[in-house]
Amino acid sequence: MKSASPLIAKSSPTFFKSLQPEPKYRFHLVDFKNKDYKTDLLLSQTRCDLEISSKGIMVVGNFDNHESIIPLLKKDIESISLVRGKETIDTFYLSPMQILMRMGVPARVSRFFKVYSSEYKISATQIIIKCKEYQLKLITDGTNFETLLRTFTKSGYSEELKLMSKPSLNLLNYSVY
Repeated sequence: MKSASPLIAKSSPTFFKSLQPEPKYRFHLVDFKNKDYKTDLLLSQTRCDLEISSKGIMVVGNFDNHESIIPLLKKDIESISLVRGKETIDTFYLSPMQILMRMGVPARVSRFFKVYSSEYKISATQIIIKCKEYQLKLITDGTNFETLLRTFTKSGYSEELKLMSKPSLNLLNYSVY
């Protein structure tokens, strides 16, 4: 009987690898399911990173306290869903961000001029990768959505890519007066 869990390649420890600082992972593997839709608890809830190329995607992470790789070949990937998080814009009167947005500057640019962190919030971006044998669900910071979209399309995943967006809430459009 064929096992439905992915091939995990473990990197060999070397002296020079021990001198390198711990990698900063940008993704969090939230859920891992095999073809029978059973969750593998050893692989889920792990910090990891994605390496996207035209031949496939590698999920690199610290699975089972070992630096490991989950390879996803492009021919095995059925769909990739990018779900943008909910965006909330709540600026105050004469805030630099509010002035720029009134002038027509997009929120993705004017957010760099916010005074308080509560002026612009975006919840986590979800990435759902469905393969023939298993399904991965990853989350990352909400501001990484455009970068991920650009990277997936440049690598040739436009046919497999599905985009979803949660509703955004712009409190500038609501006035109290």
